[in-house]
Amino acid sequence: MLTKQARIVAMTCTHAALTRAHLLTLPFKYDTVVMEEAAQVLEVETFIPLMLQQLDETDAGSTGRLKRVLLIGDHNQLPPVVANMALQQYSRLDQSMFAR
Repeated sequence: MLTKQARIVAMTCTHAALTRAHLLTLPFKYDTVVMEEAAQVLEVETFIPLMLQQLDETDAGSTGRLKRVLLIGDHNQLPPVVANMALQQYSRLDQSMFAR
């Protein structure tokens, strides 16, 4: 039903990461990704929903189907949560891609 009838699919970046293996087996095609609360998402987490579709023969030599990425959020609110203080301080993981 997801691949044939859904026009909008909503999930968190965490859910996309947890179900990535299953989602890659689906013939699901999309060209737009909207990330809400983007000021709280780490850069590495943003790659997961961007890469959840398989390229087929018609996509050979192209950049794929993704055409738009829309980041929505407020960088003045909560930053990303990084539990390891060393990573937070020395790797700048406390700064989201949205803030960058």
